[in-house]
Order: sequence, then structure tokens, then C-alpha cells
Amino acid sequence: MTSLIDHQALLGCPLLEGLTVAQKEAFLADCTVHRFDAPTDILKQGEPTPVFYLIGRGRVEVIYLDKQGNAAVVHVADPGEVLGEVEGLSGTRCASTCRTLPDAIVLSATDELLFRHMPPRLIVRNAAAILQSRLTRDNELRAIAQFFSVEERLCIYLHQFTTDEHREARLSQSYLAAMVGCSRQTINKLLGDLRREGIIELRRGAILVLDRERLKIDV
Repeated sequence: MTSLIDHQALLGCPLLEGLTVAQKEAFLADCTVHRFDAPTDILKQGEPTPVFYLIGRGRVEVIYLDKQGNAAVVHVADPGEVLGEVEGLSGTRCASTCRTLPDAIVLSATDELLFRHMPPRLIVRNAAAILQSRLTRDNELRAIAQFFSVEERLCIYLHQFTTDEHREARLSQSYLAAMVGCSRQTINKLLGDLRREGIIELRRGAILVLDRERLKIDV
């Protein structure tokens, strides 16, 4: 199974910044490897977690559930990203649910294991840097919602929720309408326009991006 893992992405994990390659290898060797062929919740909103996860292959959806029961995909994490480390280190409950997409491999670790391989000062610095990047991402999303048109917002979100390697976004039209801030009829029309232009392909419960470059808008 380890041969399927994106090793270079894990070595670039921001939580491990400052360690030598040998030190990173030693930490990763002590982690527990999990493979999920089907979507699986590895972290659940509102529940404590004894471990955090590093993504070794595939992608993981970060989902927030509001008090009305509406589920919002706020981020899709790629190989090398870490999830649940804030809750694991602080002993707090999970701020969101993290759900693997099909054919994902993740590595789990405890805070005890992390402290065994890294000095506390380095852990604090790296955890703070990760939080800063997440704050920047949240600020960008707020700016998008406030200053960009409906058409621009749709293009930005489709670009952000896909990569050149993973071009399929598992986003329903209802969810996109709520995210963009318009009616489902408007989303249906805009997606139809993008499809006719050859930018996307519509699939059952998902959108395949054919040309990401044409979706790109500077934020």
C-alpha cells in the first residue's frame, strides 16, 4: 500500500517544515496508514479526536454542518495537507467533518507521536503557519462573496475545488447555488453556458472541469 502514497507530497507537509528528510521519514514511518475505497468520515464535527491525519493519496472533503442541517463543503484537501491537528493538539472538538473521497489513503498520528519527533517550538510555529494560511483562504472566500459577480464566483469556486490532477468536483447544483448566492435556475443556466463553451462536463452529482485555465480569475 505504501507504494501508492504520494511520498513527495507528504515530505512537503507544512506541519513537518523544519525537519530534515530523515526526520520526516522517521515520523511518517511511525504513522498508521489507512486506505478508504469508499467515502468515509475520518473526523466528525462536534466530536473529539485522538488523532490527526496527513493525506497520502486522493482527496478529503472538509464539510461544515450548520444548525439548520445545511452541509457546506468549505475545502477539498489534497495530498500533503494535514487535518485535525488543531483539535488534536488543543483537545477541542472537531470544527468540521472530514470525509475521504473514493480511493484515498491517509496517515494517522497522535500529538504524543508528533512531540516525540519534533521540538515543541517547531510544532507551534508550523501549526500557527497552517492556521494563517487557512485564515487567508477564508478571507479570500469572503472577498469573493462580496465583490465578484455571480458568474465570476461560480468560475472561482469550480477552479478552487479542482486541480489539474483532480478535475471532478462533487458539488450539486443546489449546493453551488447556496455557495454562489443565487437561485438553482441561475446556476443551471450558468453551468449550461460553461458546458456549451467546452469548459465543463456535467455528470450525475459532479462537474468535470475540462479547461481549468478558462475558469481562472485573479482574487
